[in-house]
Amino acid sequence: MHIFNAIFPVVAIAALGYAVRYFKVLTATDGETMERIAFNFLIPCLLFLGTATTQLPANMDWMFLLAFFLTVLLVYLLSMGIGSVMFGYSIRELSVFGMGGAYSNVTVLGLPITLEILGTKALVPMFIIISVHNLLIFSFGTVVAESKSAAGNNLPQHLLHILQEMLLNPISCSLIAGLVFNLLGFSLYPALLATLEMISRAAIPGAIFALGAALTRYHVRGQISAAITMVGLKLLVLPALMWLMMTQVFTVQEDWTQTAVVMSCMPAGISVYVFSRRYQSCEAAAAAAIVISSLAAIASITLFSWLLGVGLD
Repeated sequence: MHIFNAIFPVVAIAALGYAVRYFKVLTATDGETMERIAFNFLIPCLLFLGTATTQLPANMDWMFLLAFFLTVLLVYLLSMGIGSVMFGYSIRELSVFGMGGAYSNVTVLGLPITLEILGTKALVPMFIIISVHNLLIFSFGTVVAESKSAAGNNLPQHLLHILQEMLLNPISCSLIAGLVFNLLGFSLYPALLATLEMISRAAIPGAIFALGAALTRYHVRGQISAAITMVGLKLLVLPALMWLMMTQVFTVQEDWTQTAVVMSCMPAGISVYVFSRRYQSCEAAAAAAIVISSLAAIASITLFSWLLGVGLD
């Protein structure tokens, strides 16, 4: 499938969601309701079905996990260094700026686009990434943000709170439940399987539509230079370094390397803005980076897919 054909439906559905909300066909409450349905119900059903029924590898490729998150950590630290030198940010601002350069929207956009480009061979490495992505990045961001604050003595409590949130999060719970179901060798009752498959077909378009509608809440204003720098790190430096780490530093199988690189081309996740609001730091830059990267990711995904030689059939 051509890259354009893989990306166009995602962009079109997101644009439709944005337009419907922008022209007030849906109210703000309607949009928030759609987000809750998509992210608390539809996507978890999709993830549970995928992890419960996919063929897990006989041996886990730990080098893949190490290579992926070592790359994310390096870009996070590089972003912090750039934020300190170029913009003179405080430690909390640096924690947000670093996350903006390293945190990919691996679920809402990563799932549909990667599946369209790479097919089902990307399922296992995708689920591995998604299952620990938020926990590791948010934990590291919290360590940075709290490292020099008066609340630093409460860091263990902050990290425990993050762990509790992740375990109670519908997306994380669905992944864990599906994995346990798979490892125990259970099979889904045919009628239940058909139900989950029907729900799952609505998950991706529903989530993308809701994301498009949600983008109307953010505006490209203030700290534009910081936002553009963040986007450059996110869409160019992260995927390029990901490819180098997977192929030159570690030896990771080709399919998994392709999955990691394509997912690293995704725009900055909305959770970056949530994190910025939590610490009241770099909020304008984070919001602008989400909007800009959501548009510019099309070019990044196309470029790196072409360099990988995928999505060209």
